[in-house]
Amino acid sequence: MTSMPDVVRATDRWLWVFRFAVSATALLLFDQAIFAGQFLSGVYGALAVHTNMSTVTVIALFLCVIAAVLLRVRGRGPMWTIAATVGLLAVTALQTFAGYRRILALHIPLGVALIVLISWLAVWSWRSRW
Repeated sequence: MTSMPDVVRATDRWLWVFRFAVSATALLLFDQAIFAGQFLSGVYGALAVHTNMSTVTVIALFLCVIAAVLLRVRGRGPMWTIAATVGLLAVTALQTFAGYRRILALHIPLGVALIVLISWLAVWSWRSRW
């Protein structure tokens, strides 16, 4: 049987993994907005960076899903983090589709929503002590 300090340490360990994954993804999404803004300001090479970084962002969100599962299974974290990260991944898939199809009326608002949601999740992860 594990003692209480072992459970606390395991929870903290997986919370730190989750924090890192979500925070890194938040930074990537903020960078995406910067590259998009540069492109809209006339720096046309920024579109290629924006496009390539979308792949990196999707990979980072996959890592967030894995981190959320580990947080739940190994660290006894909340179940809703899995649903939240899977939801963000689904919205990102739609975001990528809209970007490649140049449906800016959908692409831009989804980008704003993604940044707001990942920021909220990152703040929650750093303030959490469930």
